[in-house]
Amino acid sequence: MGYIDLKNATIYYETFGVENKETIVLVSGLNTQMTRWEAPFLKMLSEEGFRVICFDNRDCGKSTFKTSDPNDTINFSLNDFLQHPEKYPVPYSLLDMADDIKDLLHSLAIRSAHIVGRSMGGIIAQLFASRYPAMTQTLNLLMSSSFNPALPKADDALIGKMTNSTANFHDNKQAHINEKVDFMKAIYGNKYNFNEEKERWLIIEDESRKSPFVRPFRQMIALLSYQYDSNVLSSLHVPTLTIHGDEDPLFNMEHAVDLKNTIPYCELIIKRGMGHAIPDSLFPSLVKDISNFIAKTG
Repeated sequence: MGYIDLKNATIYYETFGVENKETIVLVSGLNTQMTRWEAPFLKMLSEEGFRVICFDNRDCGKSTFKTSDPNDTINFSLNDFLQHPEKYPVPYSLLDMADDIKDLLHSLAIRSAHIVGRSMGGIIAQLFASRYPAMTQTLNLLMSSSFNPALPKADDALIGKMTNSTANFHDNKQAHINEKVDFMKAIYGNKYNFNEEKERWLIIEDESRKSPFVRPFRQMIALLSYQYDSNVLSSLHVPTLTIHGDEDPLFNMEHAVDLKNTIPYCELIIKRGMGHAIPDSLFPSLVKDISNFIAKTG
């Protein structure tokens, strides 16, 4: 574990498994800490013979973004941003976040790796693979999207649950946790049992390890400012696997089909009953899906 200092960010990372094995890099989603790659999942990947690198994206968890902007503490409103984007300068882009992966690998003297990204982390992974194909052995996209604006959007009420928190953890801990749990229930999918007790524990853990300098709205601006470019996908010539739940309410199945149809070499695995989350009971099959794909194509 450790930190790497970049020009305008400090990235926290941890490694698991044997150093001389093939490397998997796990890329988290929007305002999602590396803790959401849960320990049993990491253990299963390392037992498949991989060295696994997990890290917090900039402005999340223990990773921070360095800025001298006096407005970096503004209260972000999604509706206001969509109506008046000029009021919210873009502090960094998803491409910058993709470069963080490159810098992390360089700092660890790793020439190439298998990239696994979930949700927004999958978009970052696509950009990394497009910009650094020689560093990308395989690309693995979990419950992700190309962010093509022509694709179906999530329900407004669900987006509201994700972006419009009314309770601060430090001011009203229980209300904050309840809001987070309510959102997770809404995106989890109906087939798998939702462990509310574990989710509450994870929320508290995330809050306890989070840097006070993290500003979640900056990641939101980076995502919403991303300009879809089909050339990013069509230029990908690395073996790609996309794994998607057929009950994903944020990125429905059309997002997965779009990835499969646009990326030149892309396989699609559909998980029945999976939403926009990774249930514990799916850890073994997901690890096997990724491991088998890498063995076949990597």
